[in-house]
Amino acid sequence: MAKFVTIVLFLAVIGITGYIYLNFESVNFISEEPVSVSTNTGNRFIPGSRNSNNGDTTTNFWFTEGSTESLSGAAWTQGTAGYDDETLQTLKDLNDAYAKSAYSKEQIAYQTAHHVPSVEDYPSVPDQKWVQENVLSVLRSLRLPNPRKSNWLRAKPLTLLKSYYSPKADILYTGIPKSGCTNWKFTLLKIEGMFYDDVPNPKVHYIINRLNMANTVYRRKYNRNSLSSKYTYTVIRNPWTRMASGYNDKFSSSRAVKWQKGKVALQILRKYRDKNITIKDVLEEGFRPTFLEFLYHLAYDSPNDINAHFRPQYQMLDLSNVLFNFIGSLEHAKEQSKEIFTHFKEVPDISVPGPYDSSSDPRTERSTLFARDQFKNVPQQLLDLLYKKYKPDFMIYNYSNFTDPLFPFPIYHN
Repeated sequence: MAKFVTIVLFLAVIGITGYIYLNFESVNFISEEPVSVSTNTGNRFIPGSRNSNNGDTTTNFWFTEGSTESLSGAAWTQGTAGYDDETLQTLKDLNDAYAKSAYSKEQIAYQTAHHVPSVEDYPSVPDQKWVQENVLSVLRSLRLPNPRKSNWLRAKPLTLLKSYYSPKADILYTGIPKSGCTNWKFTLLKIEGMFYDDVPNPKVHYIINRLNMANTVYRRKYNRNSLSSKYTYTVIRNPWTRMASGYNDKFSSSRAVKWQKGKVALQILRKYRDKNITIKDVLEEGFRPTFLEFLYHLAYDSPNDINAHFRPQYQMLDLSNVLFNFIGSLEHAKEQSKEIFTHFKEVPDISVPGPYDSSSDPRTERSTLFARDQFKNVPQQLLDLLYKKYKPDFMIYNYSNFTDPLFPFPIYHN
C-alpha cells in the first residue's frame, strides 16, 4: 500500500511540474533565446538567431536594462481638459509640418546624408525558400503544426475575412491591412472587371467583399476544400513601420481620428488617459491618442481588442491551416509582384501601384522616418513588450530594427 501511495505521489509531482512548465511556456510563447546584438552593428537585431560578429562584444538589445520611465506618467494621464499647452503645441507643430511635408523633406535630407541609400546598396530580394524556413521556425516557436496543404475548412474566421479568391486569376490572396492590401485588392478587382477607376481608392475595400472567403454565398460557389490546391500568397511589412503607418493614417489628424466613428480612438483614450473622455471629445474637440498611448494599446491589450490594422500580421495568416506558396515583403513589392504574376491565369495589364523600388526607397519613406524619429524616445520596457508580441512578424522576414541603416528592410544575405 505504501509503495502504491509513493508511486501516485511521484506521478502527481511530475504532472504538476509539467503543467507549470507548459503554462509558463504558453505565456512566453516563443521559446527561442533572446536576440543578441553586436554593439558595432548599429543595434541590428536578428530575430531567432545569434550574431557573434567574429568575437565582437555583443549585447542583448531587446532585453537589457533600458528606460525605467513610469508607464503612467503625467504626459498621458491628463483629464478631460485635453493636452497641456506644451503637448498641444508639440503635436500641432508636428502635424503641421507633416501635412506640409516639411518634416518629411528634412528627414529625407538627414537620412540620405547619413545612410546614403542608393541603387547600388539596395538590398537583394529574399529567396522564398529562406522565407519558408523562417515560417517553420515561427510554427515551432508557437508549437503549431506545419500544414502540408491548405485546409480552408478549418481556417480561422479572421483569415477568411481577409482572404479573397479571384476566379479569373485563379489565385487566393490574404490581405493584411497596412501592408499594401489596397493595391493588391485594386489589382484583383481590375482583373475581375469589377473596378473601373484608374487608381486605388477606399471603394476597393467594399467591392472586394464580393470575392471574400468569409462570404457565405461565395464560399458555397467555390467550396473552400476545392481551393486547397490554389496558388496562395500574402504580403507582410516591417512591424515598426506598420505601427507608424497605422498611427499616422488613423490618428495623426483630427480628420483621421473620426475613422471608425471615433470608437477606436475613444477606446485608447479612456484606458490610457482618462476614463471620462467622451465620444464628443473625440469627434468635436479633436482629442486623439498620442503615439505613446497608441503603443500601450498595442502592447497591453488583448489581440481581440486591437483593430486588424494594428494587430500582429501572423494572426491573420493562420499559418497552421493555410499553406502560403508565396509570402512577399512590402519593402520588395515591385520585384516580387513580377514573380507572383507568373502564377496568375490571367495577368493584369497593370503593375501593382505604389510599391517600393530603388527609385522609391523604403528607407526614406515617411512612415520609416517617423518610426526612426519616434521609437527612439519610447521607453525600453515598452519596446521589449512590443517586440515580444510581434516577434513572429519579425521572424518571418528577419526584419531590421529601427536603429539599423537598412531599416525597414529584411536582413538577408544571399
